[in-house]
Amino acid sequence: MKKKKKKAMFKTIYDDDGNIIEEIPMTAADDDWIRAGRLRKKAEAGDKEAAKKLKEMENTQMIEWVDDDDGDEDMDAEK
Repeated sequence: MKKKKKKAMFKTIYDDDGNIIEEIPMTAADDDWIRAGRLRKKAEAGDKEAAKKLKEMENTQMIEWVDDDDGDEDMDAEK
């Protein structure tokens, strides 16, 4: 089985010359921003369950599986 490893996903911001200014880690809230926005609106109105779900989304890092050149981590292994 070909080895895979987790890689954090980032939103990369470039200047006009193409230089990287900043890399921001992506979260589930960034990925599903419409749902996050709806939850935020409910949370601001006092909905505790919506606030809990929003916090979970904001604290869930997005990852992607990439080929592991080192072969040190298996796709099925959780770290």
